[in-house]
Amino acid sequence: MRKAIVITLLVIGIGKANAIFMDDVYAKMLCDAWNKTPQLVDNLGKSESWSQIAERKLFLYREDCPNSKQIQLTIKNEDSKARCVYGGFAKDQRSKDDFLMYAQTSRWLEMGAKAYGPMKAMMTNRLKFEGPRGVAMKNMGPFEAFLDLIDQQSDSSKCP
Repeated sequence: MRKAIVITLLVIGIGKANAIFMDDVYAKMLCDAWNKTPQLVDNLGKSESWSQIAERKLFLYREDCPNSKQIQLTIKNEDSKARCVYGGFAKDQRSKDDFLMYAQTSRWLEMGAKAYGPMKAMMTNRLKFEGPRGVAMKNMGPFEAFLDLIDQQSDSSKCP
């Protein structure tokens, strides 16, 4: 039993070490982190402006990785909860209710390190953003919690 636990922990650790920042493995980790963040699951789930759409998608990419695919997080709004149900490479088309965010790798990492929040990031054009701005503005707290999930537990020295 103890050996199985150690092997499981090693596999989990290896998965994190092998994730390239903004690749499909990273997107899955980000989706899992979303679901463990009450400010996202609960606050967005109860937000009238956010939850009026049954499912929203967030598309993200690194601006300095020109040949990289976008990653996608699909957030399902149900029972006053906003849960991530998919994290991986983009598989859907973006609609008017979805969000696109992109930035230089260094800027993503700065936001994840809490060097500044989403408002400053967007106002200074460090984070480029497309999507329903009114929804984003009404949900700035959860938006900041999302950017705080961007971390350095992946390899940002390579492009996905």
